[in-house]
Amino acid sequence: MKTFKQYLAEGKRVYDFKIKVAGPLPEKFEENLKERLGRCKVMTFEKIKTTPIQALPLDFPDHPNTEVTIYEVICEYPITSPEISNDIKEMGIPASCFRVRGAGEPSEQDQILATAEPSGEALLDDASYKEAGKIKTKDYFGDDFNKGFLKDLAKTAKQLKKENGQGEYKLPKTKQNKEGAKSAIGS
Repeated sequence: MKTFKQYLAEGKRVYDFKIKVAGPLPEKFEENLKERLGRCKVMTFEKIKTTPIQALPLDFPDHPNTEVTIYEVICEYPITSPEISNDIKEMGIPASCFRVRGAGEPSEQDQILATAEPSGEALLDDASYKEAGKIKTKDYFGDDFNKGFLKDLAKTAKQLKKENGQGEYKLPKTKQNKEGAKSAIGS
């Protein structure tokens, strides 16, 4: 049976965040931020990457043509994203120039999936699909395909009209008395 200390050691939690800063960083930004977060026992504080200058950075639509510097911070003691944001604001960086996200936040997970590189090659380039006849790439585009598609649509529309009785409307045939055919409306 495990002791209480062993359970505590196994249940040790860490709090990890990604800090993204758009534009040029002030001097000694890393050291100052690490110092401010020192109260939370920073385990890891590392610069992951600096993106190339982008026309419209993902998290910063108000800052076109800027680079984004991304830091990963892992702390032992509990801290939240707003607390880290306040520390960065106190350093003199405007709120529109940085984002602080926890590793488990849905928006961060979506960005990881969006930026992940696809594994393998595209299915249309796979020879087994072309050989098996499941996908014929040349048959799904071009003028010939469009003309054939429109013809098929017209045929299908005519068939549906016939099946549903939505063709031309014909007057029902009635028996007419030819002997003294007079109008019922007025005579």
